[in-house]
Amino acid sequence: MRTEAITRTIAVLGVDGENFEVDGHFEGQERKARWYSVKQLSDGRTFVDHLPTFPSHDEIRKMVN
Repeated sequence: MRTEAITRTIAVLGVDGENFEVDGHFEGQERKARWYSVKQLSDGRTFVDHLPTFPSHDEIRKMVN
């Protein structure tokens, strides 16, 4: 039996005047995300993919610079 991959928006974080959407990627009915992706809302592009833990404001700030 194959389980369904689900992506859910978990948070929108404001970092230095820019908004970033953090999505969690789940398998089936899991409550904890297997990995996270960060999308920059101004242009809709995926900024970082396959993060093992939920990113903090400081981690996103370091990734931007």
